[in-house]
Amino acid sequence: MRHKYIDLTASYSSSSSTDRNDFYVRSHFRWQSIKKFIYVAHAFSTTSFSFDMFSKVLAKIHLFEYILYAIFIGVSYMFMDFFIKQYTRRLDTNKNLNPLMKGVSFGILLQTAFWALLHASDLADSLRFFLVSMNRTPTWSRCQKINTNVTCMSSQDVLLHCREKVMVDIKITSAHLNYMKLFSNIDKNSLSMRLFVIAIVWIGNFFIATVTDNALLMIFKFSFLWGTFSTAFILVFLLFSTQYTSKAFYDLMDIQDVFRHNAFNLVTDPFGVGLIGVYDFGMMSPFTMVDNAVLIFAFVFIVTSFARSLIIRVLYLMLTNCVDVNITESPHYLLFAILPLSTEFMDAHKIFVLYIYSYLTAALVACLAMFTTIIARLLHSEYRAVKNIYIVGLLCFLGFNLSIAVTLLTTQKIMGIMYGLNTCSLYLGGMKVAIVMWLYGVQRYSTDIHFWLGFKPTQFWKCIWVMLPIVIWTAVFNKLKDMNALKDASQKIVALLWMFLTLITVVVIQAKVIAKYILQNNIVGVFRSNFKYGPPEIDDRKKRRNFDEITQSRQCRHDCMILDDKYECNHLPLIFRSRSSLPSAESSLTNIYEDSSKPKKTSSVLDVSVMNMN
Repeated sequence: MRHKYIDLTASYSSSSSTDRNDFYVRSHFRWQSIKKFIYVAHAFSTTSFSFDMFSKVLAKIHLFEYILYAIFIGVSYMFMDFFIKQYTRRLDTNKNLNPLMKGVSFGILLQTAFWALLHASDLADSLRFFLVSMNRTPTWSRCQKINTNVTCMSSQDVLLHCREKVMVDIKITSAHLNYMKLFSNIDKNSLSMRLFVIAIVWIGNFFIATVTDNALLMIFKFSFLWGTFSTAFILVFLLFSTQYTSKAFYDLMDIQDVFRHNAFNLVTDPFGVGLIGVYDFGMMSPFTMVDNAVLIFAFVFIVTSFARSLIIRVLYLMLTNCVDVNITESPHYLLFAILPLSTEFMDAHKIFVLYIYSYLTAALVACLAMFTTIIARLLHSEYRAVKNIYIVGLLCFLGFNLSIAVTLLTTQKIMGIMYGLNTCSLYLGGMKVAIVMWLYGVQRYSTDIHFWLGFKPTQFWKCIWVMLPIVIWTAVFNKLKDMNALKDASQKIVALLWMFLTLITVVVIQAKVIAKYILQNNIVGVFRSNFKYGPPEIDDRKKRRNFDEITQSRQCRHDCMILDDKYECNHLPLIFRSRSSLPSAESSLTNIYEDSSKPKKTSSVLDVSVMNMN
């Protein structure tokens, strides 16, 4: 149980320590810092892959099962990862925590970089569809120039067949053929237009990623508020405009569809497992209660995701009344083929189209800016001679060129890379937790939390942290089994190539780190933390080394006045503690009440032993 306490062990001289006293008393539970965390975490987690989670169109996930997995895996990992950033007040490879973290961190950086590439392409597609939706007749609603041997049925014709209760195959609809023309059978005009939009995306991302931290936070805030209120508006509109809302809700709550391990990344990716993770850019109080912030974010994220999935389920039910949907191969196909066609069956269908693509555009702008900025900050911490703006510019330039290569890849190869990416991110996330909780030590990590935030993590969190690497590596084993079961050879090859590239990156960096310690004749140092690990101020690190959990637990918890050397409390008798047990270099706060020429007063609170003697 958390409590406010008076630190009687030292008089804080540094500005950081003074601020900590102030935050302990007033700011631990302030809503301002938690709101900022929700904004930055929403920007990190809301992607095109997490847009639909519970509709059961793509993945079979039940809400209650997801909550359990999110608490035991996602929340616990985000708690651990974000506290380290708050405790050290920096975004780096955490090599001071353990030298082996450097190789793992660069492997994680590689996964995050490709994750950013995928979302840059999705942002370009969302922006393009958003602009096209402004037309009276969007391209997916009409049949364009196609081969003579291909049957095409426009959205208007599909509606006419629906009124006659005639089912139509989605493969002959204009929405499917438009998707294939844009993203599979790419001609010169489609490719040049797509590359032009991608260039605009990366240029705009450069300017967004180089603004001030406060301006960046405002962008994240706008993305969160726009997504939340637009989703609430559409949900209320559906409640009064269609009878499918209640049926969609029952479908989402159907317990027959159990959780499948192929949807495991919908739990891990939004919470940053195996990715660089959420960073607050120094805009939050370093003493924010991380567990409260993460739990509140998890609640908000799951509620908004469920609301979006309910909307998507309603649209999908409307569509399947008239169209036989036998293709749901990827989230990309859902967003840019199925959903545009499904909106044609709704009243005021323009509202739904604008909602989907405005939501995606706002979310992915914030998401891409978040990824670019955290990658740049991490690289800047390793190469301080290079200015951050130059790193951002280089990342955007490389991002544009690599996006061209990603655009030319087939859907099967993209799915193969995703298999490799998901497997590597899970493996690296498990490695990171293992290094922190097994090598650094879960008890030592818990003491860091106690020292910095003033509360001790419960046995619940400690047990989860200790077992988390095993749970994550079990998911990696299942991913490898799924990969081995792939029928497409190209998917296997691409997935294995990505895993090999990641493994080589991690092994080379780890080998250099180990060789450095071998040359110093200090191989044991590979498994130990550096004395520089901890808060940036030297005084805070000294206080952490002298921190005693047992002594700290004996402090008065009632904000009582300090009367004499016995530390009187007007509520309970305290155990006597002599001043000799305190650090010699730091004087007690009780000195301001002491007068060496006068004898010490007798405590007004009787000691327990005295009471028993009487």
